[in-house]
Amino acid sequence: MKGIPLAREGLPFIIPSLILAILFYALHIEILFVICCLFLLFFLFFFRNPKRLRDTDENILISPADGKIMEIKEIHESEYVGRKTKRISIFMSPLDVHVNRTPCGGHILMALHKEGEFAVAFKKDIDKENERNYILIDHHGEKVLIVQIAGFLARRIICYVKEGDKVKQGDPVGMIAFGSRVDIYIPEGYDAMVELNSKVKAGLTPLAVKRG
Repeated sequence: MKGIPLAREGLPFIIPSLILAILFYALHIEILFVICCLFLLFFLFFFRNPKRLRDTDENILISPADGKIMEIKEIHESEYVGRKTKRISIFMSPLDVHVNRTPCGGHILMALHKEGEFAVAFKKDIDKENERNYILIDHHGEKVLIVQIAGFLARRIICYVKEGDKVKQGDPVGMIAFGSRVDIYIPEGYDAMVELNSKVKAGLTPLAVKRG
């Protein structure tokens, strides 16, 4: 799949749709051909994974997800980071690109999946109640935490990385089927570069910059 602008998780949907479309076209069954083509176009759109290239900057954290900023909050993340952080929450709609990317380079300290509910992304405390996946990155001694959170429509979280992996800024780390929410916990010493309701793109949009 390297070099192809599609998430590999889409192949089990895209290939059968294409084969059936060709089959029904050959059999001159027009209505089924059209239906298969519509499904094929939907899956190609849904599982798109456009290349995201930008100059890396170790002092800037970039967005891990496409979507809209729904919260910027100072919070003490005691479970995995163990200190005061700034949490930026990104709402991913079904129309957004669903592949998530690393906000910075470093080493994966933890990749942990937790079962949970499937409440809507705007509900309070879904970051502790819903099914979610934690990805903790060591970025030059600083801990940056990404949380992939499933929602009402999103019933599957995929993680591409594991503990010990080395990642570069902008590398794909997973995806959430049918959108939902991604939180990033930013260390102290960084200033936010986005505002509420800002639109962001994974691997491209700067979220925070290190002071000094």
